[in-house]
Amino acid sequence: MKHFETFFIKYLLLLQLGAIFFLAFGVRVMWISYIDSYPTMDAYEYYSNAVKLSAEGIVNFYWPIGYSFLLAILMKLGIGNLFYIKLLNVFLSSATTVIAFLISKRFVFDKILRFSCALFLIFYPELIFFTSLLWSETLFIFCFALFFYLFLKEKYFLSSVIYSFSLFVKPILIFFPLVLLVFDRTGKNKIRMLFTIYLVTFLFHLPWTVYVYSKTDRFAFVSTNGSTNLFIGNNKFSSGHYDENGLQNLNQFPTKDMKEIVLDFWINEYQSLPLLVFKKVSYLIFSMPKPWIGSIGIGTNLHSGLPRYIDEKKFNLLLDRYPNENVLLKDVYEMSKVGGLYSLRAGANDFEKSTVSNKLLYSGVFEYELDKQLGSLSSFSYLVSFSIVFCFLLRLTFFGVKANSMYFIPLYFILFYSFFFGDFRFFLPAIPFVIIGNFVCKRSFSFGNKVLRV
Repeated sequence: MKHFETFFIKYLLLLQLGAIFFLAFGVRVMWISYIDSYPTMDAYEYYSNAVKLSAEGIVNFYWPIGYSFLLAILMKLGIGNLFYIKLLNVFLSSATTVIAFLISKRFVFDKILRFSCALFLIFYPELIFFTSLLWSETLFIFCFALFFYLFLKEKYFLSSVIYSFSLFVKPILIFFPLVLLVFDRTGKNKIRMLFTIYLVTFLFHLPWTVYVYSKTDRFAFVSTNGSTNLFIGNNKFSSGHYDENGLQNLNQFPTKDMKEIVLDFWINEYQSLPLLVFKKVSYLIFSMPKPWIGSIGIGTNLHSGLPRYIDEKKFNLLLDRYPNENVLLKDVYEMSKVGGLYSLRAGANDFEKSTVSNKLLYSGVFEYELDKQLGSLSSFSYLVSFSIVFCFLLRLTFFGVKANSMYFIPLYFILFYSFFFGDFRFFLPAIPFVIIGNFVCKRSFSFGNKVLRV
């Protein structure tokens, strides 16, 4: 009878996980089928790096290699079509909801609350919107959730492998095991955990670090863009958000060594730091309201679009703006027989379209405007994101960081990015834990592997 009960409980759990996965998968497939977007900005760098890596073996050391490496594998296997890559994002995002639900079972005891938590994880707008984008966030969020789940299960070696790979995607978790050592109260053998994670990480990354140094003469644990990102958020032109004013005015500094500029800024202009950090944190944890687009996912998708038709005047402006890319532009667009408009060629490949889409974004020729449906989705997403983060901050204020393991994870991202610059997409990896934290009972406390409800 006991074995039957155990089997029934496991079978019921599998049904729950399957329902969560397929519901999340279905919603995300509908989204990527609805929106038409191409890699632009950072996503274009990841995508183009993957194309060069798969075709020529060329590595761009400025950008983290993890996401591009995964895309290059798909391209080598002959499934590098943009829709298939977006399907991979859909799978990763859906799997993340399942993993996050499993994590929630350790902290949310009420079944109704846990069910509500699962619905938030499935339908949280920004996680859905990012599945149509080739930014590295979706893969990183999956890796982070899986790493933390394996950590809770005390599978330290497996969690270390996932952790090591996540650093190749986004190296922001480099100090996170130290935070686990100090704040987490759910695991045993923490010293062994810390040693295992950093040993595996060292073994994984040492060959790559040596290789990068042999090619660039620069010591880089993952990529060579660290000093640039630090400089962008720490100079006299910094706004707290991403901007290139500092880079564009680099000649106004006494040196072009960005690390020296940052250190000088911290030492000699420390009076500016409190307000600047406040701006960074505000941009990080809250989606930006007007005049920006409230939803970071909607805004990025909008600016990743490719017009189906371009009038002749604007197309000629593009030809003038990019004289070396005239062949590419005419490979992607052709003059229509009706109306004097240039229309997308049916035979243009994904990489050509993505390249043109990225150039159109920076051309200044087009204005990107939300239609009514996307505008409504953007407003709704902003309201949801603002509400769950605000509620989380209230709970954190009243109950304290040590009340539950879910609470220190978002704080890690806040602290880390206060040294760089703020953008809500940087906070997305913490959102599943913010959602879970909002459903944690205030009387729940964790001690080792035992959970006591007082």
